[in-house]
Amino acid sequence: MTTWKPNGLASAVAILAVFVEGSTATAQQPKANKQSLAVACKWNDAVIFYDAVTGQEQTKVAIGHRPHEMTLDAGSALAYVSLYGTDFYYDMAEGGRAVAILDVASRTKVGEIDLGKYRRPHGIEVGHRTGLLYLTCDRPAALMVLDPKAKSVSAAIDLADGKALPHMVAVSRDERTAYVANSGNGTVSVIDLEAKKETKTISIGGVPMGMALTADGQTLFATNRAANGVAVIDTAAAKVKRIIEISGQPVRAALTPDERFLLLTLIDSGELAVVDARELTLVRRLPVGQRVEGILIDAAGEHVYAAAQADNKVVKISLRDWQQVLEIKAGDRPDPLLLVPAR
Repeated sequence: MTTWKPNGLASAVAILAVFVEGSTATAQQPKANKQSLAVACKWNDAVIFYDAVTGQEQTKVAIGHRPHEMTLDAGSALAYVSLYGTDFYYDMAEGGRAVAILDVASRTKVGEIDLGKYRRPHGIEVGHRTGLLYLTCDRPAALMVLDPKAKSVSAAIDLADGKALPHMVAVSRDERTAYVANSGNGTVSVIDLEAKKETKTISIGGVPMGMALTADGQTLFATNRAANGVAVIDTAAAKVKRIIEISGQPVRAALTPDERFLLLTLIDSGELAVVDARELTLVRRLPVGQRVEGILIDAAGEHVYAAAQADNKVVKISLRDWQQVLEIKAGDRPDPLLLVPAR
């Protein structure tokens, strides 16, 4: 048997070709965008950053008394944190009156937006079109519109029922309409953002809390903690078209990016509920931990994060096989979550 042996020049050329090809392939491979998970730990009065892959704690930032909800601007440069200032939505404390501003890159608090007479800021969302902030406040019951650049209040839209206890807010992509879940009176308020007024209320009973609005703005899912269900609201008709019964006290809601599934945290049972958003049926329940509330789905639709407050942990679950892939030991009473660029 004759074995072919390349001459020296051929060998050198072959080796060089492999080297160049390998180098080009390596250069063309996109680098993974590393992320950190920002967690508002309410009873630490802090936002704590963790490695989103390993769960290792990175930075702890003192943010203000009893941070409650967070949102991120379009460029992921700044996070805005509502400073609720008290422990529970049903207590009688005066509470806070500011939104903290957190610089994501430097991991520092860089200011606050003062709310004047409005107290106990809660749900907060950034508008897709304008970048304005939409914020609920308990006392007096209102939806605030904040200008983050001017660090000021642009508008305060008072609700007709001063004891409505506005909880979370959902804003349409065109920023013409906002929806406010009112824990105090069992309704969802419809807010005309152009006219700056509450135009109607939709009764769903019990204690409305979390919401998820489809991208086309046609369907609003509203959790009802006390009634153990999720109201499916036709926004054009401003009517409940169906109630999905789910035991365990659903409190927060999030849609996967493809809107195939609606994910809900069940604060009493300590589970994550998975609902088929097309069939409107419950398809599975996954254990998370005690007093689970905060929920976040990554932009790629690969993982969901859920915060178990009483266990001081955050659980990361794969959306491919519904298996837990990471448990993060968090601070005291972790709740809202954000994914931000790693430093």
